[in-house]
Amino acid sequence: MSIQIIGKRPALALSLGIALVLNAPAVAAKEDGAIAAPPAIYTELVACKNIADAEQRLACFDAKVAALETAQTNNEVVIADRKQVREARRGLFGLSLPRIKLFGGDGDKDDNVNQIEANIASAQKLRSGKWLIKLDDGALWQQTEVKSMRRPKSGDSIVVKRGSLGSFVAKVNDGRAFKVKRIVN
Repeated sequence: MSIQIIGKRPALALSLGIALVLNAPAVAAKEDGAIAAPPAIYTELVACKNIADAEQRLACFDAKVAALETAQTNNEVVIADRKQVREARRGLFGLSLPRIKLFGGDGDKDDNVNQIEANIASAQKLRSGKWLIKLDDGALWQQTEVKSMRRPKSGDSIVVKRGSLGSFVAKVNDGRAFKVKRIVN
């Protein structure tokens, strides 16, 4: 989804201001767990709505929207909708990341990714006897325990779920579950 600014319409500028605006340093969690204030470029845009004079308000919106557009073009600010945030969370599933609140904090419980479903792009057995499985989205998962199982093949479906104590469990074609870990590729 791309957002374009067309003409000089304050309603459009305001709706753009309401869009989820992320700036990595601004959304990092504070020590007390609270989310830091939104980026200044966003708060300045929202502040334009409080200007009483219509011409001054429009001029404020025009200037702040132009600044926001420039910041977004220069990758200083990232604007994402809920669908893009879900896709990013899915892509990060299984990776060990520092505990910071990205994408607007913890989000709704419905936004948390507790399992992924994908197809296997390739699988290879390692010298250790464990399987290395590449998913169709490029993610690599390695079996963490040697366990007899049917050979995973390209095109097979796989479900990876969160297990206990930070572990992950996978099933290929509804077969037996086995422990896996995400490998950074």
